[in-house]
Amino acid sequence: MKKLVRICALFNASMIAAFLVPGVLPLLGIAAPPSPFWLWLPSLLALFSVLVLWLSASDLRRYGTFAYWSGISRLSFFVLTFALDFPATAGKIVALIAVVDLALGLACVLGLPPATGRTPLQLLIHRNTD
Repeated sequence: MKKLVRICALFNASMIAAFLVPGVLPLLGIAAPPSPFWLWLPSLLALFSVLVLWLSASDLRRYGTFAYWSGISRLSFFVLTFALDFPATAGKIVALIAVVDLALGLACVLGLPPATGRTPLQLLIHRNTD
């Protein structure tokens, strides 16, 4: 499970690279926003997620809540991607990103409870088994 959480962190890091390395967004079929602000804002938010996931992977019994909530946010992104038709406005690659997030999100939400010995509710509200 630790490897899965680190893979989630690395996937987020790849999104940072896509936003900040010049020329990558057009290669992915995504139009660059008019202001650098819209490149840096999601990158900094993703950086926080990368750091939290990477550090929480070192002790999932204690910090599994972070990865569990990350899984829920990945599932939410998948639903919103298609409900709001992001691929039509942001580019078709967004659909692939959403499908990868679906797989990672399901793996975290379904895999963390048995791996940590905590129930989904305990992970949601950050409670231990005792």
